Amino acid sequence: MPGFDKDQTLNSPLYPFSTNSLLALCCYHGSVNCFKFLITEFDSPITQDCLLYSFLSGNPDIIHKCLKAEQPNETCMEYAIISHNIDFVTFLMNEYGLEINLMECIKYHNFQAFLVYLDQTDDINQCFIYSACFHNPCFCEYFLSKGADVNSKTEDWGQTAIFYATEYDNEKTAEFLISHGADINVKDFYSNTALHRATDYNYNNEGAKFLILHGADVNSKDSDAYTALHLAAEINNNEMVEFLVEHGADVNAKNKYGGTALHFGSVRNNEEIVDILILHGADGNANKCCKRIAATKS
Repeated sequence: MPGFDKDQTLNSPLYPFSTNSLLALCCYHGSVNCFKFLITEFDSPITQDCLLYSFLSGNPDIIHKCLKAEQPNETCMEYAIISHNIDFVTFLMNEYGLEINLMECIKYHNFQAFLVYLDQTDDINQCFIYSACFHNPCFCEYFLSKGADVNSKTEDWGQTAIFYATEYDNEKTAEFLISHGADINVKDFYSNTALHRATDYNYNNEGAKFLILHGADVNSKDSDAYTALHLAAEINNNEMVEFLVEHGADVNAKNKYGGTALHFGSVRNNEEIVDILILHGADGNANKCCKRIAATKS
């Protein structure tokens, strides 16, 4: 075909990868006739991107052809979960031994894949932990009735269901977990508590406040001796700093590097946080030192 460039590519933020071949675009959109044409007439190479995209579009003919050229990986499973095609999810699990990532089931709202994981693994505890991400305490109740440990930990980070209930703003689920014996001060493998996570990520003030009002230790330290107050001051979360000190946070607590919340407030040039901390008893001499540090950094 005169004038047709079979090797042209499309650069667009609309696709998972920035540079896309014509064949990859056919796989993404499920354009099976164009896919066959490019292979037959131009011998266009099937790449890993083609295989990945084929699981997003879900065209069986394209997937079958791509699998002859490339080996599926974990991203293929992720894309199958995204597409909500449970047949492809089970196919990858059974034929290629690829595992279902429960957090991806949560992220892409694929509860069916979540249940397939449970059916295939019978891992009650791991399913229980991640079920706290769904906005329905009944899921947690079901797994507890099947023998799940309310304080069981994830295999990667060592976090419990209370971490996820709080992180996903599932107050009813968090209340349910606490009423069934969840340890609100349990630590993960890095000595973080649910309060550390709520304070440090995404300004989850409501989740952090919920934990504090239900007895979370505001002075608990992680593996680097950071408290929730350190974290709140470090990310300029004025509201959380004030709430923490009003509920007993030690304003002069030091991390393993000797830093206090006042250090972070000063280095960030956050006068409001500095004022809040000094008003609640922070060491003024430390503040003078902090101002000198801040001045050298500006």
